[in-house]
Amino acid sequence: MAQFDVYRHPVEEWRDLTPYVVDVQSSWVGGSELRLTVPLLRKTLDATDNRLYPQFQIKGETLVFDTLSIVSYPAQDLRSPIASLLAEAGAVFSAIDFVLHGY
Repeated sequence: MAQFDVYRHPVEEWRDLTPYVVDVQSSWVGGSELRLTVPLLRKTLDATDNRLYPQFQIKGETLVFDTLSIVSYPAQDLRSPIASLLAEAGAVFSAIDFVLHGY
């Protein structure tokens, strides 16, 4: 598992609206059975604030990083990453920093 890996949402019933989650947990936090994730929503959310809700392309679909819905899941429920947002790390950190620190 690596920070910024994208996985299918572990809760099958939620995949229509939130098909994927992004692992945002630092590799420095080891030994935990949980991973901190942020869901990627289909564009049903009125995400006018791109700093709080950055948008990313995953498998040809524009998805919204739903920063305020951060949640942890058991690491065993996150299987086989389908993409990585490592190249978008700045936008991910910016959204999380904005929620936590206001800047």
